[in-house]
Amino acid sequence: MPNVRHAGRRGVGMAGVLVAACALAACSSSGAQQASAPAAAAATGSASADPALSSAVPASYDGTDSGHFKVLSAPAVKPGTSFKVGFLNTNASQPILLAMQRAAQAEAEKLGGSFIALDAASNPQTQASQLQQLIAQHVSVIIGDPVVSAALGPGIAQARKAGIPFVAIGNPPDQADAPMPGAVASIAQGFDYTVYRTMQALAAEHPGATFATMGFALPVDQLVFMLSRMKYWGEQFGLKFLGEVDTTSDNPTGYAPAASTILTKYPGVQVIVTFNDESAIAAATVVATSGKKVLVATPNAAESIAGQALEAHRLALVYRVPWEQQGVQSVIAAYDAVTKQDLPLPTFIDVPGYIVTPQTAAKAQWLS
Repeated sequence: MPNVRHAGRRGVGMAGVLVAACALAACSSSGAQQASAPAAAAATGSASADPALSSAVPASYDGTDSGHFKVLSAPAVKPGTSFKVGFLNTNASQPILLAMQRAAQAEAEKLGGSFIALDAASNPQTQASQLQQLIAQHVSVIIGDPVVSAALGPGIAQARKAGIPFVAIGNPPDQADAPMPGAVASIAQGFDYTVYRTMQALAAEHPGATFATMGFALPVDQLVFMLSRMKYWGEQFGLKFLGEVDTTSDNPTGYAPAASTILTKYPGVQVIVTFNDESAIAAATVVATSGKKVLVATPNAAESIAGQALEAHRLALVYRVPWEQQGVQSVIAAYDAVTKQDLPLPTFIDVPGYIVTPQTAAKAQWLS
């Protein structure tokens, strides 16, 4: 998420954690795993009709998110069901997270429910208090996008005792890890898979290219995991990894010096892979002013600025993360849990997105 949404479990100062929480986040085949039709259409909008913007999951994918792309179908509506949804947003000032929240609210209302959204503004203590507030309001189910997952542990346990299911969003990033304690399901974009698709597409277009990555100095779990998988999948696809340079702040003031350092430290670099829309665009700007021919890509895009940069040929390609459909899937999981249908729910539910290039940018769906 530029913002990867949440801070991790590692030992960093709380001030750094809060900054980090605001920092993040073309391969179809006849044998691909396919998202269900309703979910795929909602995730990609009209773009799903374009084969070049396919969200089909390649059968060859065997990473940590493998087998988790069986998205939930629309549930059978049960008239008279009390469906009061409490939604904990990490930071509603982030366009991607607000889009996810709005999609969740629309789905809840479509199913005949009501919706209470609370914004933690990237503060884990605030979010823990908000969880207690939702329990006191006797909601039917709670959907939570954790700032710090451990901070919600006691509240989730209390919710379970009160008979209130908890649906997690984006936790844990590495789905080889144990699921979040107390959650009935976890909805995510598939952090490993987004990187897989991005590095696969780069290798297909630029075989054997050298690449460097831009990370973030604070050890946020989602970013640490994504950066490690950039190196792994890049090398798996035959690209040559040169190294990583971290930005010290999550804004253009930090992105630009990191990009400049990459160009200086690795003069033979051919591709820079960053962690979100804004860092990719900042890197592309540095590349343009340097006069060098270096490609820029990111596995974590959704905002319209990425689409505009692609159309201007300032970015090589991006992976469009389906934030809206994550909101929809979280509510479907919540409704299934409340109405006890289609159980047991999958432990992990990943919503696939798609690769976008300069040639397909105008047809992709972007957040405004």
